[in-house]
Amino acid sequence: MNIERKLLKEGTAPTVSYQELLKTDARPSPAFFAPVDCDLGTAPIPATNYTSPDFFAREVEKVWMKTWQFACLSDDIPDVGDTHVYELLDQTVLIVRQRDGTIKAFKNVCRHRGRTLVNASGCKSAFRCAYHGLTWGLDGQLTENPFAWDFPQIAADEIPLLTVRCETWAGFIFLNFDQDAAPLLEVIAPMPEHFAHWKIENCYKSVHVAKVAHANWKVCAEAFLEAHHVICTHPEYNLFSGYDSCQTDVLSDHVTRFLAPTGITPGPFLDRGIDDNRRVQLMLAAGNRAFDHSQQIALPAGISARAFAAESVRQLVGARTGYDLSENSDADVLDGIAYDIFPNFHLWGGFKDKISYRFRPISHDRTLMEVFLFSLAPKDGPKPKPAKLNMLGEDQKWTDAPELGALAPVYDQDYSNMEPLQQGLEALGDEVLHFSKYLEMRCRNLHRMVDQYLQR
Repeated sequence: MNIERKLLKEGTAPTVSYQELLKTDARPSPAFFAPVDCDLGTAPIPATNYTSPDFFAREVEKVWMKTWQFACLSDDIPDVGDTHVYELLDQTVLIVRQRDGTIKAFKNVCRHRGRTLVNASGCKSAFRCAYHGLTWGLDGQLTENPFAWDFPQIAADEIPLLTVRCETWAGFIFLNFDQDAAPLLEVIAPMPEHFAHWKIENCYKSVHVAKVAHANWKVCAEAFLEAHHVICTHPEYNLFSGYDSCQTDVLSDHVTRFLAPTGITPGPFLDRGIDDNRRVQLMLAAGNRAFDHSQQIALPAGISARAFAAESVRQLVGARTGYDLSENSDADVLDGIAYDIFPNFHLWGGFKDKISYRFRPISHDRTLMEVFLFSLAPKDGPKPKPAKLNMLGEDQKWTDAPELGALAPVYDQDYSNMEPLQQGLEALGDEVLHFSKYLEMRCRNLHRMVDQYLQR
């Protein structure tokens, strides 16, 4: 019997590493772009990590109630009494601007009979329960009990609102339901140092869009923890995104990143003979954020597509903000610089509008996916007010949020993977899946950290 043997078409390692690429840039990149060696092995991942309601219940108890959660911005509650209601699973928290300018957080629960106190964010003078009228001040202390005479067992100072750990970094307010958790700045290091370079404290929330995904929170998070899904999910970016030259770093237990180059052709398509002129044309066709698409764009002679795009970003950001980026490297202004804080907050670096994601679980197979853009404010002007949430409906697409610009169709592409992936994981049953060793190391670290918290 003749049996035809079909050979697997195997990809090859990238022809240039990210660090080799940086050496070709005309300006040096920050020292903290240096790679961090880490080997997390190649162990398979059980599909039940995504599909088991019991596993999810353990995550809620051991992960979500024990980790720092980005809740809102200081700019969201600028004035005394301003209150942001943050929801996570069965918990709601009041984040309140105090009279002395500090911020406190309380569980959104009446200490009398347990009714929710506040239904929506806004400016409050006090928190009055709509059931029996017990009232707490902005500082969480009981100020009124219409039936105090009938509570001989408790004094007013014995039932303040229950506090929640609340700490800030660069205007980002984080919560932790674990009173014994390590301090925020210790957990998220070295991000504060790195993001100071990108002037994070001078950024404002210019976009906030959300939509419910029919998938486990890890399915959603992992969609943005690696760059090489571009090869099929975002084909319009294929020929100018060097995703196989991406650098992946585990900077600490709770912080990872990738550094993904723009303006070069990845290994799988090097045989296409794409030159710099064609790369610029492809970047323009895809709506790449490096260019002002209202202008005629043409690559000058003697400059690479990568260097040209980087200079365009310098000029665009400089004209809008007044900052001089002439000394910042091409990587600093152009590349995909994606950090995450375990378990669910992603924030990009660089000087372009900083992409950010937050993934809040609703159940084991439903997640609230949120997209933010954080823009550098004008150097000599006040910060614009933060954008309000645009909550998309079940039947809406990300392209129904025009504020996302060229990113909107990209998120429709990412979103299109999530429910089919969840369905496939359900079909796998007790089988396993396999992450790659290097490019998907951030995905592997997500599971490593979940396992660590589950074992505590």
